[in-house]
Amino acid sequence: MKRMFFVMVMLSMALVLCQGAVYAGEEQQLKTQIVRINGYAGVEPLNLLIEPGTVVVWLNQYKISPVEVMFPDKKVTMACQSPVNFSISKEGTYVSNSIPYGSVASLCFIEQGSFKYIIERARHQGGDYLNRGNPFRFEGQIVVKIK
Repeated sequence: MKRMFFVMVMLSMALVLCQGAVYAGEEQQLKTQIVRINGYAGVEPLNLLIEPGTVVVWLNQYKISPVEVMFPDKKVTMACQSPVNFSISKEGTYVSNSIPYGSVASLCFIEQGSFKYIIERARHQGGDYLNRGNPFRFEGQIVVKIK
């Protein structure tokens, strides 16, 4: 029960932080799409078709390991304010931090285009490499279309 409360609080915080969404000078209606990472059972939904200003929230329900979200091809270079569990790389693109079990990462998409992404176990935590053994990898796509 406490864990569910924590997850709901984290989702609420992610939505509140991203409510400053602005696209082309207009405030947008905030939309949210939750992607559940269920371990080897899969990722639901894996592919998304969204409008600019939509917040995508990745919820890690994989008990065995923290996970990371990566954009291998077209990188996300613009997003709404205050993404959760994402940081900006040296190259100026958004990259996910390690997302522990029961936690979320969110990113508000404002750039039009197709963004392929990969979800894998976190590469390392405290010097211990977690990606040994059985591979855990899911590939999805987020397509941001203009209304």
